[in-house]
Amino acid sequence: MGTSKLMITHPEITHASLDEYLSRQRPGRVGLRIAILQGVIDKVPIDHLSRRRKMSRQGIYNLVKRINTEGIKGLEDQHLGRPCKLTADISADLKKTLIQSPMDQGYVQLRWDNPLVRRYLKDRHGIVIGRAQLINWLHAIDIPVKLARKKYEKAASERRSFVDYLNHLADRITLLGDEADVQLDAGLIAQWAPEGCPPHLFTGSR
Repeated sequence: MGTSKLMITHPEITHASLDEYLSRQRPGRVGLRIAILQGVIDKVPIDHLSRRRKMSRQGIYNLVKRINTEGIKGLEDQHLGRPCKLTADISADLKKTLIQSPMDQGYVQLRWDNPLVRRYLKDRHGIVIGRAQLINWLHAIDIPVKLARKKYEKAASERRSFVDYLNHLADRITLLGDEADVQLDAGLIAQWAPEGCPPHLFTGSR
């Protein structure tokens, strides 16, 4: 496994200075940034850092870039206490980025959804916004991308139950052949029958 090509170039940033900064009872998120920067100093591969510290590759690149520019003060939260505004730079970046796969930015999802776009904004631009604000931003810049919707666990669970039910019936028919006593559950079938289609067409009962 190769070593990281990232480099810390600011003279303030050393193992000792990072340890001293962390000793001042900083928030956990600052400790995470320090751990990542110490990994960069030790030339740990960026893929390894990304998996271990659960930060995207792009987020690590942005952190190192900020540290090299601002020094130790770059460890603090960005835009803390300021209202987040949709700037021309952010608008252009979102239009370019959201038509690509999240995997191109180092994330593991195949499609963008609201939480992931907000995470990207935090990683890339150092800003934190809410769900409603993001929706307003996307409407304002007219992005031709529909974000993936969250799947509700209850619906997914019901569908799995139905599939398991059908598999059970198929197993009985396979094992017992014509002797199988197979009675379909009309109530369960009704939940998944096509709209306007009477369940008795599946169950054979009225």
